[in-house]
Amino acid sequence: MARAILLVVIGLVVLIVTPIQTKAKFMTQGQEHLKKAQAHVAKFEAEREPERLREAYMALENVSLAEERDPRTRDQLRMDCLSLWLYLLELLDRFLDPNFDPKDVPQRLVQPPPTRGDVVYPPGADPALIDDPTARAQYERAIISNREKTIRYRLQIQLSRLQEQIPPRAEKFIHNSYTSVPRDQAELRAAIDANITNPVHRASLLKVLEPDQK
Repeated sequence: MARAILLVVIGLVVLIVTPIQTKAKFMTQGQEHLKKAQAHVAKFEAEREPERLREAYMALENVSLAEERDPRTRDQLRMDCLSLWLYLLELLDRFLDPNFDPKDVPQRLVQPPPTRGDVVYPPGADPALIDDPTARAQYERAIISNREKTIRYRLQIQLSRLQEQIPPRAEKFIHNSYTSVPRDQAELRAAIDANITNPVHRASLLKVLEPDQK
C-alpha cells in the first residue's frame, strides 16, 4: 500500500514539474533567430569566414520584437539583439585593415624560377621540378606567401562589402527599437559603451536617436 502511494506521489510530481521544464525550454521565434545569429558569429570567430557575418545579420533581421507578447522577454530580446548588432560592428572594426589596397591583387599562380638548364615552367608548376635547392626553397616560400595574401585579400574584400551592409542595418534597428525616453537612452548608451571602442563610431551611433537639427 505504501509503495502504491509513493508511486502516485512521484507521478504527480512528474506531472507538475514536466510542464515547468517544458516552458523553461521553450523559445520564441525571435529568440531562435537570435540564437542562430550568435552561432554564426561564433563560427566566424573560429573560421574567419566572412559569410558567417552575413548570415548573422540576416538572422538578426528576422527578429520581430513586435511579435513578443511578454514585455520582459521583449525587453531582454531587444537588449540582446542590440548587443549583437554592436558586436558585429566591433568585429568589422577589429578585422578590417585600414591600409588594405584592393588594387594590390595577389597572383593567381606564382611563376617558378628557371631550372639550371634554363627550362622555364609555367606558373604554378610543382616545386619538385626546380633542380636548384635554393631557388626551389624560394619558390616554395613565394607560393606560401601568395596563398596567405590571397586569403587576406578575400577576407578584406568581403569585409569591405559587409561594412557597407551591416552599419546601416544596425542603425535601423536602433532607430526602430529605441526611443528618446531616458530608460531607452540609458540602455542604449550602456550597450554602446560596452561594445564599441571606436569613439567616432560610438558618437555616430548615439546620434541615431537625436532629433534632426533644422
